[in-house]
Amino acid sequence: MMEGQILTYTLAVPYLVGFVQLLLNKKAPGKIHAIMSTISLLVPALATVILFGLYGTYLSYPLPVVGLGYFMLFIDGLNWPVVAGIALVTVLIAIYSYPYMETRFRELGSEDWGIYYFLYVYFSVSLLGIVLSNNFILFYLFLEVSLITSFLLIALYGYGNRQRISIIYLIWTHLGGFLFLVGSFIYGFVLHTFNFYPPPISVGLMLQVLGPLATVIVTLIVLGMFIKMAVFGVHMWLPYAHAEAPTPISALLSPVMIGIGGYAIIRITYILFAPLLLKAQIILLIMSVVTIIYGGLMALKENDFKRLLAYSSIAQMGYMLMGIATLSPIGILGALLQFFAHAVGKSILFSSAGVLISKNDNLRDINKMGGLARSMPYTSSLALLGFMDISGLPPTVGFFSKLLILIAVGIELVKLGLPGMLLLAFVLLGFGLTPAYAFLAMKRIFFGPPKIKGVEGGKAMLVPMIIIAAIGVITFAFPSLILNPVSSFLHAMLVLGGVIG
Repeated sequence: MMEGQILTYTLAVPYLVGFVQLLLNKKAPGKIHAIMSTISLLVPALATVILFGLYGTYLSYPLPVVGLGYFMLFIDGLNWPVVAGIALVTVLIAIYSYPYMETRFRELGSEDWGIYYFLYVYFSVSLLGIVLSNNFILFYLFLEVSLITSFLLIALYGYGNRQRISIIYLIWTHLGGFLFLVGSFIYGFVLHTFNFYPPPISVGLMLQVLGPLATVIVTLIVLGMFIKMAVFGVHMWLPYAHAEAPTPISALLSPVMIGIGGYAIIRITYILFAPLLLKAQIILLIMSVVTIIYGGLMALKENDFKRLLAYSSIAQMGYMLMGIATLSPIGILGALLQFFAHAVGKSILFSSAGVLISKNDNLRDINKMGGLARSMPYTSSLALLGFMDISGLPPTVGFFSKLLILIAVGIELVKLGLPGMLLLAFVLLGFGLTPAYAFLAMKRIFFGPPKIKGVEGGKAMLVPMIIIAAIGVITFAFPSLILNPVSSFLHAMLVLGGVIG
């Protein structure tokens, strides 16, 4: 374990650079803004990877805040997969954004490069800040910045009725944030600190001190994060916001931002209140199955490529929730790996959709596609890897996340006897839906008789996608890069008696 201020300083770099870009706006060309954004985001990305590689657990010096505990940034085995996924996607999509937004700015008749990249950088670095936070209030401050900047990105640069859709997005996501904040206030006022890492007192003592309020806190936090994850029942906002956002932002919203809700449930409610989650385990398992099946069925019938991917993200969050609902180390391991795998696979797929939109006259309707692999071999190959990843097929990292989740849920459902076996049948149905809609979409878009001749993306679009795909394959070959740190963390927690074994 190491303490210092490196995380704080490196996280400040993108905020400062983004503000400079806002001041420059049209005074600098788009390529310069893209380079500035990429380099500024690369600073905290590399810092977190290097610090984790060197120390395993790294803490910034705590900043005491009267009445709130203290603010601190940290990286450890539990948030490592999430940090890695955010760092990978935000840096590379910053590069991808430049050629995509060239087209979008021509359509809008304005080139506000500084404003776009200012919002992009603040959105991206705030996602990282959320996951690095140790305190409810600091977590929420970063969350609020990410929500406002993503709202503005949709409102200013989205498609369709973007103003209405961005308002819907803002209302729903702030409702989730509000529920989280209320739960946080109850926690803080009773315990006289808003710190959740490290836990201010032991789990057993915390449950005694909070009493019945512990159930209220867990319920509010879980419901708030369910909205973030777009779990079935509170999912209505996602297909609109993610489908109509500018595609580089969809590539962050769908694979990265919604998954942070799952991370928060693990970091806060699983680590601090696991016995209470155990009482609601069957409900959580049923909700995860319904979310997977609903997202899969909707994706199966969808003809708009981006909306298909949006519904797919609902299903993928169902997998993450399923891993969490098992309340077992294997399931939690699978859920966190699912975050990373989803970040890889879905960012590739949304980027593939972006190539079709920006280079082929806003092509989104799958009925108008077909045979595009002949004219777009690189995009089609990358999309295939993306679909394989979300389907859990080798040689992609998604294979291990789905395998671990399936093993964990199988173990838990066998314990329930016949009802568990019936639920397991629906689990298997959900797992089968993903490759069904994925490869049906692949066939309809890229194979069969060609309906049009597609235009391939340029290097600035394809190279970031290739790097993301390559890292997904490398992680499949060496899964210990992600799995070992999380496994070690969970083992240590079990030894301390902090979570359910």
